[in-house]
Amino acid sequence: MRQRTLRTVALLGAAAVALAGCGGGTGASGDGAYDPAAVFRYAVPGMPTSFDPRQSAPLDPVFLDVVYESLVGRSPAGELKPGLATEWSFSEDHTSLTLTLREGVTFHNGEPFNAAAVVASLNAFKAKGAQAASLKTVAKVEALDEHSVRIDFSQPSGYMLNILAGEAGIVVEPKALEDPDLPTKPVGTGAFELSDLRQGKITFKKFDEYWDAEKTTISGIEMTVFADEPTRLRSVVSGEMDGSTISAGQIEEAEANGLSLVKGPNSTINGILLNTKASEFGDPLVRKALLYAIDREAISESLFDGGCTPTVQPFSEGFWPHVPELDDAGKYHDVAKAKEFLAEAGLPNGFSFELVNGPNTTYQDLSQILQAQLKEVGIDAKVRTLEFSQMIQDRRTGNFAAAVSLLQVGRPDPSQFVADFYLPGGGYNAGDFSLDGVPELLAESRADSDEKERQGPTRQIIKNVFEAGPPVIPVCGVQWVAAFRPGVTGFEVPKFGDYHFASIKISR
Repeated sequence: MRQRTLRTVALLGAAAVALAGCGGGTGASGDGAYDPAAVFRYAVPGMPTSFDPRQSAPLDPVFLDVVYESLVGRSPAGELKPGLATEWSFSEDHTSLTLTLREGVTFHNGEPFNAAAVVASLNAFKAKGAQAASLKTVAKVEALDEHSVRIDFSQPSGYMLNILAGEAGIVVEPKALEDPDLPTKPVGTGAFELSDLRQGKITFKKFDEYWDAEKTTISGIEMTVFADEPTRLRSVVSGEMDGSTISAGQIEEAEANGLSLVKGPNSTINGILLNTKASEFGDPLVRKALLYAIDREAISESLFDGGCTPTVQPFSEGFWPHVPELDDAGKYHDVAKAKEFLAEAGLPNGFSFELVNGPNTTYQDLSQILQAQLKEVGIDAKVRTLEFSQMIQDRRTGNFAAAVSLLQVGRPDPSQFVADFYLPGGGYNAGDFSLDGVPELLAESRADSDEKERQGPTRQIIKNVFEAGPPVIPVCGVQWVAAFRPGVTGFEVPKFGDYHFASIKISR
């Protein structure tokens, strides 16, 4: 393998103004027009699972990114940049990574950020919890001096830069790591610190000692929970909230009410997660029957107004693991073929199973549509709605047969989706689905840091799993959409789920 060394230097000054209109970000005017005392009020669908990264869930970054920072930064568009580390370099064989740490950084409790804190967090995360799988190849973390760290890997791990840009790269103040209250009392280095946490509302205040505090032009953030999508949108229209994510099907209503939109592709998909140890899903023929039973184009048009791109693969067009040969999702809707697969599986009269979803309106509606489409091929899906926390718990523990879910496939790195969903023992592979050759291809994909080198083996994994009947049945690639009241600017599409609230600006 030829050498691929990445080295990045610190960025100077504040970020430039975001793109205007309804593209990548909300527009902005001159700095003098912003209200530094303003509090940004953001409507969210649910409470955080935990502020301890070891216990967090895939959709928790919207909360974690407010109070924590990762070693490697990542822009909303997905470009890696300095974070708590200002420079980094791999060894020639990608088995060692050296990081130069940012100086002058302080934790929310006043303690200094240094190499010892990095070692403590990485060791704690790789020992147990939600980040352990991402850090599986980390063999040793060593402080070289107060502001530099070396990470040694058990095998070539060029992919680790993306991992360290996610939750696994978060640095928690060392004493807080041992505090049983960490799930509700985070101690990070972020632009904001948690000031109040109660059911239905999370409040943050600006951290005045933040190393780049000058770029933050709001005094705090209030996140209020509205589980129902129509209610979230109404809260912004009424002025109760300043902004919220909305579904693509709500765009016309939002625009009609004078709201500004931020929208663009996101590395999430809507799909069905199957437990291959439940119902009939251990049979590849049954999984293929589900794959062909779904009319994705009808779902996109009827439920999302065309704003969710039909797909039979995890990665949408524009993301480097995307497989061009699987582009035409329409040809994979074939009721007759789905029935043939069921007959070949010995189920000519179909079968029944329970299909669960969370409290979000979109996923309840999607479940009902899928129920009707599956019925056309003889499959009886009995739909049940779970509370948000119960849905997360059941997905983790395997206490389900099939779940309609929003799946983050690109964060922190596409290979982690493969490890979590396609490898035995994966965090979301409840049925221990396995396929010969995938571990070897995954190791090849993870060895290098260059996406061009990684693309071939990653695409081969996607193709092989598709042919074997995937344990995750994709429906459509999500277009991320958020609506904001007039005067709120600076927000950009979090392509890989990285939220930058410090860039929010509110007019006087």
